[in-house]
Amino acid sequence: MSKHITDSKHEGDKPGTYKLELVGLTAAGERPDIAMQVLDNKNAVLLAQNIDDDGRFNIPTDVLDRAHRVVLGAPDDKTGIRADALITYRAGEFLAQIADGRLALAERIWSRLRFHWTCVSGSVRVCKRRRWWFESIVAAASPSLARRRIATSVQRLSDPSSASAFHPIAPSLNELIYWPYRCAPVCRGIVEVYRRTCCCWPIVFDDIRIPDLIRDLERYVVRLPKWPGPTPDVPTPPIGDPLQTPFFKGGALNELPINAASDLRMLRSLPSDRAAEYIQSRAYLFHRLCRCGQPSKVGTGTIQPDGSFNICWPEPWRLLSVNCYEQYAYVVKQTIGSTTTTLYNGLTADAWFAAGDEPVLTSYNSNAFACNETGTGGGDAYVFLDLIGDTESHELTTPTSAGWDRVATPDANSGLLFPGVGPNNSHLRNLGGRIELTFVFSLGMRDPAVGAHYYRISICQADADGNPTGPRHYHGDGLAWDKIVGADIVPESLGPVSVGGETNLYRIPYSDEPWVGSVRYHALIDTTIASLNAPIAHGPAAINRMITLEVFDAGGKRLRPLGAPASGQPGTELAKPFKYRRWFQPGGSVGDDTIEVPFAALTHLFCWDNRPPVADILQLKINNITSNEECQFWHGPGDSTFAIEYSAYVPDERFQYAHDIAWLRGLNASAANGGIGALPTPLSPANAGKPPSLPAISGSNTFEQMLTRLDAPNPPTVLSRCAFAVTLTTYAKTTNGEDLSYPYAPETAAFALAID
Repeated sequence: MSKHITDSKHEGDKPGTYKLELVGLTAAGERPDIAMQVLDNKNAVLLAQNIDDDGRFNIPTDVLDRAHRVVLGAPDDKTGIRADALITYRAGEFLAQIADGRLALAERIWSRLRFHWTCVSGSVRVCKRRRWWFESIVAAASPSLARRRIATSVQRLSDPSSASAFHPIAPSLNELIYWPYRCAPVCRGIVEVYRRTCCCWPIVFDDIRIPDLIRDLERYVVRLPKWPGPTPDVPTPPIGDPLQTPFFKGGALNELPINAASDLRMLRSLPSDRAAEYIQSRAYLFHRLCRCGQPSKVGTGTIQPDGSFNICWPEPWRLLSVNCYEQYAYVVKQTIGSTTTTLYNGLTADAWFAAGDEPVLTSYNSNAFACNETGTGGGDAYVFLDLIGDTESHELTTPTSAGWDRVATPDANSGLLFPGVGPNNSHLRNLGGRIELTFVFSLGMRDPAVGAHYYRISICQADADGNPTGPRHYHGDGLAWDKIVGADIVPESLGPVSVGGETNLYRIPYSDEPWVGSVRYHALIDTTIASLNAPIAHGPAAINRMITLEVFDAGGKRLRPLGAPASGQPGTELAKPFKYRRWFQPGGSVGDDTIEVPFAALTHLFCWDNRPPVADILQLKINNITSNEECQFWHGPGDSTFAIEYSAYVPDERFQYAHDIAWLRGLNASAANGGIGALPTPLSPANAGKPPSLPAISGSNTFEQMLTRLDAPNPPTVLSRCAFAVTLTTYAKTTNGEDLSYPYAPETAAFALAID
């Protein structure tokens, strides 16, 4: 239910004006914002308005006559009413309620329309543990080993002073869990927040729920896997993937199965008062004595660069019964490249926290990436194509990458510039000539965690499916940028160089270095060289080509983003915390303007065609007579017509911008004196007369039209004869991204006309 909402107007005692009374609202109380909608029997909005500050609202009689439902509630941020804070009336019920001109709401009802912010906060970390640690945890948690630990545990609980006399046969679970470890904050990821309501009653002396809990634990322990602890003669048997055991669920340590065997034996051994104390001190046990509702998702937020999260959401006030409270569980997901991993799932691990807790969500998932592996999560290590000539790269219609060296299947418009209308009426223009490519290498690429030092650019032909075909051409032209050194400006060569067995590498010129001068591109691709040029004139359609960017460290090792599949190329390849990105929409658009490219290199598809346009006047046509004579003098009545037979085309028809035919009369011709004109070209911008097709015939002008001289304010005069030139011009769309004019080919013919 959403519709534009207008404020209601005071109408005095005019029929249709009513007042909303909030029963129990004091003069000092804060009145909630309330919106109203009137709906018909198809749920269409007949009327929507905000209730005035004094409670007044107006519903015309004809609207009430058509009403099926009337809805009151808290306005949302989309000009509608929040689904979680609304009151619905049937039309008849509403009419009965407002019979005296007032609508009263009880405080328990209208108080639900008040919203407040609820927040949770905490942090996320990943702990990398070795195989032996997981095996020791599982073995220690197994019922068989728990029996051997129980005597020591009971003695310590009942007589702490005697603890020093006992030496456990194996590290305790607590000792294992807090064993020296390597944990690091997680900086990149999404945290989902879930909430449930639990109602718990305090544990009392000889609480009948304690025997029930013991019976539940007995059934639970029977179902647990049983691994014997290590002995001098028999090593611990393999446990498989520890994260697939009940002891580690959702990447988290699952407290109940980890401690179930020990808890069971402890509860069997302790007197009632000590058992109650034992349960009360362990939330995962105490919650089993409670009645808890189903969890629901209430919020989502991102992890901050320091590994913390702070997630808030607005919601109505909720009233909880006595001995009831709310708990929160968290699910943490991390996307690296194209792979999303659930690092931590508190729902499956049954890890619940109070609203005021500051939980440290600890993941043991080996696929999790910490801050030192991904950077701070601010997207500060990235590369993307910035400019093609002077054209922003989001104007390139490149398909989505499908691999390090390929793209998704291209269509007829792929690889062209300006999918919309750009400068100089540019639209779907092919590339050609010498193309400057400028990339953005963020300063984070230079950080030691990434260590990007070189880049390399290569070009390969694309087949119809966007896959590379034929030999790969490595760009290897010399490149130097001017740099301030002391009081001088000197050129500094960026490459190409060979390092670590890799050739055609260029040093990355980071933006905080003192570069000056006009050369600020990273590659100048000469598309006219033989190995990169398009088919010969009159040949097939232009061939798509792909330009690929790779980055390398100072030792010549190829770098790929974390989570990206290996390229499979020869040489060493390292996964590092950075991203290739593609600029796909204009800056300032809604949402992110770049999109991640989750592969080992950055590839864009370009379509270039350097074949020139063709303009050829084949014959002049007077009435129905055509002539290709060198010198042509025509005469006839004033209504005789003049046209030309011609060919105007580009080899690939997509790349013709237009063709036109203009004529000029005598000397000093101008539009003002009628000395210039045009013949209609209805086929433009399509190709006309491209072999093997027949030549095209232009539209025509009459002799009188072409020989009429304008001499305002005097009346026009018709000349008896004059010399003319007619010019056919064909324009191509070819651009290098910097020069947005249209290359053209002209053809001119001369003739004379006379009126008998």
